[in-house]
Amino acid sequence: MTEIQNCIAETDAFLAERNTRISLPIMLGPDQTARPMIVTEQIETGRGKKKACGMFATFCPFCGVKLGSIT
Repeated sequence: MTEIQNCIAETDAFLAERNTRISLPIMLGPDQTARPMIVTEQIETGRGKKKACGMFATFCPFCGVKLGSIT
């Protein structure tokens, strides 16, 4: 298990008390590093308004290690 997987597993263990876990979406492409997704929400709704987009962390939000640098 890599360092990022350990961070996620430890955080999931704490979140389990609240029936919650971290979402790691399937990543397609050359860099398939598991990265936590930061969920966003749309501010203004309606016709012609841009939709909300998801963001992916480039550093582990739990230990600060740069993602993709762990092998």
